[in-house]
Amino acid sequence: MSASPSFHRDNRPLGVALMLLGALVMTATDAGGKWVMVQDYHVAQLNFVRGFFALLILAPTALSEGGFAALRTKRPIAHGLRSVLLVCLAYTWFFGLTTLPLSEATAIALCAPLCMTALSVVLLGDKVGLIGWGAVLLGFVGMLFIIRPGTTMFEPMFLLPAFAAVGYATYMVTNRMLSATESVTSITLYPQLGILFVSAVWAPLVWQDLTWPAFLGMAFTGTAAGIGHLLLTYAFRYASPSVLAPLDYTALVWATIFGYVLFAQLPDVTAWAGMALIVAAGLIVIYREAMAPRVKAASV
Repeated sequence: MSASPSFHRDNRPLGVALMLLGALVMTATDAGGKWVMVQDYHVAQLNFVRGFFALLILAPTALSEGGFAALRTKRPIAHGLRSVLLVCLAYTWFFGLTTLPLSEATAIALCAPLCMTALSVVLLGDKVGLIGWGAVLLGFVGMLFIIRPGTTMFEPMFLLPAFAAVGYATYMVTNRMLSATESVTSITLYPQLGILFVSAVWAPLVWQDLTWPAFLGMAFTGTAAGIGHLLLTYAFRYASPSVLAPLDYTALVWATIFGYVLFAQLPDVTAWAGMALIVAAGLIVIYREAMAPRVKAASV
């Protein structure tokens, strides 16, 4: 069996569905990780257990795509750089969640779709147009409502989710770039191996005895992360970043729900206003993408 299976690369409805589900699963991963960190466990210990269970999810995919043949790559340097990037993201993000509210950290991280849209133009040649850029600007204004420059949001710790936003955008755009020659397994597995390797070296130095709830929480984050990464990787096989980027905003809704249920945290009125602007921006881009084929057909 080929290590790079053939996909229908312009199935937007399927790409959208996978992206929405992936956003939910990945937000649940963040909530689980924050819950574990609240129990005073080190990020390296979390990432080690999390990485192990993520690989348990990804291993069947490797077998279905041809076993070890699925790991063959024509672009080892690109995989290496992406692995380093994801290791940095895994640590900076969870270090940030140790002290930051989930909803506020997620709001900052949601700069990623804006970065993804810009990167898709530069790296993939996607066309966004004035309406698309206007929607991006509207989403950015909504982000300012949530971040509120001049407040404690500018404390150094808040730079961690900001870095995660830029890094995550780069990581997801490269999924699309590598999908022409690389298998889903190699795109997803190599970064996870990087996280597991670094954590295996670091975790013994900070290890604490695990309670069953803490172990189950870490196992959940790994399982959800593995599933989430696969969902997002497949999503970018079927649709471009400029189509999928606004859908990542749904993570803010899930972060608010999880933040309230697990940590008794709710956004204030200003934050709700920012969320509304972000959702509006996403709907504008989605509507523009849906209308684009009709406009093109009418002009022929």
